[in-house]
Amino acid sequence: MIAFGKTSGVAVAAMSYLAEHRDGPPVTSAEVGRARGYSAAHVAKVLSRLSSAGLVDGARGPRGGYRLARPAGAISLAEVIEPFEGNRQNIVCPFGPNWCGVREPCPLHDQMVTLHENNRRALEKMTLDVFCHEAAV
Repeated sequence: MIAFGKTSGVAVAAMSYLAEHRDGPPVTSAEVGRARGYSAAHVAKVLSRLSSAGLVDGARGPRGGYRLARPAGAISLAEVIEPFEGNRQNIVCPFGPNWCGVREPCPLHDQMVTLHENNRRALEKMTLDVFCHEAAV
């Protein structure tokens, strides 16, 4: 159960495209958008934020575009989604806001904490190099 918002999904889609095309020329936000089914404007905003986070390098101009700032194997999915999701520590109690934190933890609290930690660790372990191998197949 790894869930994140739509913009984080766009970020993963864009970064996977950059990883697949890491050996070629820089790619534009329009190219990424066409390939992944998102608007060029949305992809451009996402790539701009990823650039600010130090995950992509961007260049303007006729030969400009984006590329990964580090090797694909050195960028985790946790790093990709963090600029959009933050480091979410809040675990939403399925019993509503008036249970956990107000009374004793709910019956699912320990399991929810475990799921949250497992998701976080999985995202930290997964790197963009999995997309490099997919492109070669």
